[in-house]
Amino acid sequence: MAECTKVSSRLQKLVRRSGKSGRSLFQATAVFLLGAVSAQAQKNLTAEEQARLAAADSGQAPTATAIELPFEEPFDGKDLAGHWQLLNTDKDSFVVENGILLALTSGGKNSLRNADTSNIFELQGVPPEGDFDLAIKGKLDPKTGYDEVWLGLRESPDNFIAAHLYVLTKGCGPALFLRTVANQPVMPEGEPVLTAANHSLFDGPIIKSVCDKAGRPLGDQILSNLFAEGFELTLSRRGLRYRTSLTLTVPDRGAQKPAGLETVHTNWIARMAPFGKPVFLLGQGGRAGSGETLAEFDHFSIRRPQQ
Repeated sequence: MAECTKVSSRLQKLVRRSGKSGRSLFQATAVFLLGAVSAQAQKNLTAEEQARLAAADSGQAPTATAIELPFEEPFDGKDLAGHWQLLNTDKDSFVVENGILLALTSGGKNSLRNADTSNIFELQGVPPEGDFDLAIKGKLDPKTGYDEVWLGLRESPDNFIAAHLYVLTKGCGPALFLRTVANQPVMPEGEPVLTAANHSLFDGPIIKSVCDKAGRPLGDQILSNLFAEGFELTLSRRGLRYRTSLTLTVPDRGAQKPAGLETVHTNWIARMAPFGKPVFLLGQGGRAGSGETLAEFDHFSIRRPQQ
């Protein structure tokens, strides 16, 4: 109400100054209302967006540091290095020690689509132009059956592209999935549109099915290996296309499928040039309830394809 009173008072003063004609009054009113709307819109912007807008108004280019490649993060300190920013910080849910970033999550809400997601690890700097591979290595303990890892480029919950590794429990038990997912606004005022290239790894790529006596033990061993042996999750950019890759340890499945490291890929998704900042996080599906998901990340990197 106070804001409305201020607007009314300022509008009356502007009208008195505008002259006698109806046309002048209309023009003055329109100018004021446009200014008021613009001011309110700027209040709703993030600090980073306001800085970019101010730089544009002044004719100056916004200052940002480009990420030099190859970039390597071994997490070898006693805390996050200064080039990391932690979004929605929960200090009781992560620790950096002995070359490992140990992260915990619970509550079934952590994902890149949720604005309230805790502990989004964001690398400061402009993402590189051209082709690159964004990767993270670690271990995931899939004990809730709804455990996730996200890795990608993020500007906001409505605008990101990411590699998404997740465990989902269905009728035949927990299964492993891989996807490249993009969320992007199409219209300035509209809802973002999500597109994804999904890959069910227990339905052909690694094992044929977990819904039989042979497949279920293999699936359980692969899930156990995510923590016992670790994994590497990669988001690759080639031109305007992105895809996700996962390297993990698999057991002997016979028929010329020996035990050892195996890499699987999703299909490609097209997006515009790099945007936002590199991020990763430990996620959890909504059905996890009060269960706790744990991961140990030991290496993050951005490299050119041949580096």
